[in-house]
Amino acid sequence: MHRRTLLRKLGALSLGVGLGAFLGERRISFGAEPSSRSPAVPEDLRVQNVLEIFLCGGVSQYESFYCVLDHGKEDRTHFHLYGDTPELASAFEACGYSGDLTEPFAEDAVGQLVHFGPFAMPLRQRKDVMDRLRVSIVRHDLAPHEAAIPLALSGRTLGNPALCGLGAHIQRFFFERDGDAAGPLAYVLMSGSLGALPVDNLRAAVATGLHPATARPLSITVDAAGDLGALLERRGVGSMRAEHDALLDLYHAEYREKLRWQGSGEPLRARPFSDFSAGTRWLANADAIRSVLDPATFLPAPGTSCGASATVDAVGMQLRLAVNLLNHPVRPARYVCVVDGGLVPVGNGGGGYDSHSDNTRIQARNLTHLLRTLLDLVKAPGEDAPEKLDLDRTLILLNSEFGRSPAAEGQNGRNHWPYGYPVVTLGGPVRSRGVTGAIGADGVAVQSATPQESRIAALLALGIWPFGPESFNVADVRGTVTEEQAAERVLRDQLGVT
Repeated sequence: MHRRTLLRKLGALSLGVGLGAFLGERRISFGAEPSSRSPAVPEDLRVQNVLEIFLCGGVSQYESFYCVLDHGKEDRTHFHLYGDTPELASAFEACGYSGDLTEPFAEDAVGQLVHFGPFAMPLRQRKDVMDRLRVSIVRHDLAPHEAAIPLALSGRTLGNPALCGLGAHIQRFFFERDGDAAGPLAYVLMSGSLGALPVDNLRAAVATGLHPATARPLSITVDAAGDLGALLERRGVGSMRAEHDALLDLYHAEYREKLRWQGSGEPLRARPFSDFSAGTRWLANADAIRSVLDPATFLPAPGTSCGASATVDAVGMQLRLAVNLLNHPVRPARYVCVVDGGLVPVGNGGGGYDSHSDNTRIQARNLTHLLRTLLDLVKAPGEDAPEKLDLDRTLILLNSEFGRSPAAEGQNGRNHWPYGYPVVTLGGPVRSRGVTGAIGADGVAVQSATPQESRIAALLALGIWPFGPESFNVADVRGTVTEEQAAERVLRDQLGVT
């Protein structure tokens, strides 16, 4: 990471620091619930933070989170496309699994019994987690990665000025509610393998849309961040650090004076000045960022899964850093997004799950690796492990830009399929298993949620009202005409809260 890159990211975070001091009472608080209604989510069900894991490339639902065994029996599609092949049996064994390939989970919206597939086995082995898991069927019509990724991460299509990652909503809310924060509250964790995908618009995860620059999450490429700690130490100013900061303070005072009418009264409000004001303090407070980034989490380590291996397990590094940030004893993050590019990225450049060929092996190794690593970091009932995630405190989202096609692509692959695929929610307000929506025998959703609804659910779980010019509107939720109706439907369908 170059010095200019670091300064740019610090500057992007700057505006919200001390917003109360700069804007006073004149600003309407973003995300505040309407005073006329009771809290959407009761206090005892709210979470402190959100972990979103983005399964980049498109996870195959038939072998994972949504398998209806009656689908595809006659024409060998859906699960039956590869369910009885030697390749799947070999992958199942290589992953160290035994027992049934699928396991009943819950009925969907039209009464079909949904099974979890073979490569969701790590979840199936954790009944405590399965009992706090909901599957939501999502549908949209954007098949290219370049268009689907921004929609899945933001709920907005490319070109919309309000296109904004979930982290920006969350960071702005807590900055404004709590005042001067000592460091970023939202992070997006990437891996070096994803650097080859600039056109896929993964940067939507850090987009701020209509929010001020401060809302931008801090993005870190965990397996290519070796010099981040050194940059945060500000070695360039060396022993002159105090003098450097004093000079910036002088420039700030001169700038402020020019915004006062004839040298008296309060300065005019100006966003560039607010940016500069807070940015100087962020720079002086770089130690606060360094203090939450444990150097040990940046040490490369190998990884293995289902017979595959990698010299650097970037996904494991991302997840361990995410948990450290969410559980930090002084400055816990409110949101972390882990973009999962796979233990072994797919050779076509489409991320970890873009299985146009070799679907079984790709999905087996990367989903198994992700779930095993994640669940090792989630507390079991009664476990005394404060370093792990507590599902009462943290909501986990497993998101993807689309699923995979029910029929084959080529000899052993599956194509993109945005027409009906699962998004998974774990923990937080979710207190029982369930499936919202349903997919028909043709693979197309017959009842579905919009991509926006998982975004809205996460905000509600944190106590953030999700409707406003910068965020979402009633039209983003199916079949509702008021904000209250939209909130109630999302709570019921996505989180099981009634």
